[in-house]
Amino acid sequence: MEKGCIQLYYGDGKGKTTAAMGQIVRCVGHGFRVLLYQFLKEPTSGEIRVIRSLPGVEYIPNEGPIPFLFNLTPEQQEFYRQKFQKSFDQVRQKFFTGAYDLVVLDEIIDAYNLELVPREQILEMMEKKPEGTELVLTGHDYGMDIRALTDRADYVTKFVKEKHPFDLGQGCRQGIEE
Repeated sequence: MEKGCIQLYYGDGKGKTTAAMGQIVRCVGHGFRVLLYQFLKEPTSGEIRVIRSLPGVEYIPNEGPIPFLFNLTPEQQEFYRQKFQKSFDQVRQKFFTGAYDLVVLDEIIDAYNLELVPREQILEMMEKKPEGTELVLTGHDYGMDIRALTDRADYVTKFVKEKHPFDLGQGCRQGIEE
């Protein structure tokens, strides 16, 4: 890729991960190399089964179950911080090689807000991004200040929920939300 940009998809609306997966498909269709890491997600969603099978895609999975972090004790939260940091160190090392045309960090905005990895490491990736790498960041903002991220991005798209079955108690549906 000639010149990579930074894309940021955030908000409480549905479609952030879906948009990022579509970007992966588009890049792979042009023979580009892709790196994908998903914070806070297990490697069981329908799109991951397909994305992992595409040529040129490297997927770094999380291990074991990932609970809803807001319900954890401080000790449990620290355990998951260490777990995510280990994977994120691997992602950062691969990112800075410049070997990938597209790097997707799904739910990294959540990791930024929850301080699951040092914020300065995320900002460093945005500031020192290899010239030919497109970087896609997704996640919820939880009403928190993410200007440090939006200011550094070239594309910023906010997904706003107006209505969602989750509000009425419906859980994730296979093939739609997972």
